[in-house]
Amino acid sequence: MDEIAREADALVGKKDYAGAEALLLARQQEAAREGWTGIELSLCSELMGFYRQRQDRDGYYQARDRAFALLDVVRPDPAARGTILVNAATGMTAFGDAAGALPIYQQAEILFRRALGPVDHRLASLYNNMAFACAGSGDTSRAERYIRTAMDILSKLPHHPDMGTSWLNLAQLYADADPSDPRIGECLAAAMGRLLRPYSAQVCAGLCGPGPGTGGKRSGGKGGVDLCRDLSSPEGSGMSFCGRSWRNSARS
Repeated sequence: MDEIAREADALVGKKDYAGAEALLLARQQEAAREGWTGIELSLCSELMGFYRQRQDRDGYYQARDRAFALLDVVRPDPAARGTILVNAATGMTAFGDAAGALPIYQQAEILFRRALGPVDHRLASLYNNMAFACAGSGDTSRAERYIRTAMDILSKLPHHPDMGTSWLNLAQLYADADPSDPRIGECLAAAMGRLLRPYSAQVCAGLCGPGPGTGGKRSGGKGGVDLCRDLSSPEGSGMSFCGRSWRNSARS
């Protein structure tokens, strides 16, 4: 399975998206024919992530529904099951069903706490993703609580770069509510001290590229605040950022 994932990642790296999709689908169909349900479940999880990134709603939901059917057959360990649920919920949020994603995230939370304990970066990433779903549902106070819960976990993991991501998420939350909120700058300043250079190229404030359902527009929230510009300004670190801060950690 790891070899298949690496091969698919290599094709995506070459922008051969059709090749990556064909590879994953062929391996999934082979696993289904042979009755390799565990491998098929893993491939469905890969396909969920692939289709989410490609903004292919139909492909995503087909992979998700098959994964849900297989979960009751395979019965993976709690951490693995939780990871697949996070992947599914992240896709649902990306395709506009934040309210439907929250109960699935909550199932994953129970599984992660049972399997991983209270201090694990995967649990922190889950809370960041739950915050995004809450923000998408309009519950900003709950979203902030989840981000701060993630920060509390990450504070026990010294120098973990996801702390920077959490500060960026908090900045985005404030910017969406009020682009003039002075806390935005405070959050960005805190983020800059925590993002590692190799990592930071992948985790901006979620404003560089369009997200699913945005119609190709920047995802800068209500005020159109360009946090990426702020982060790479002469007054800042000079780093350039791209990507999205609301990270999915389904492969963690």
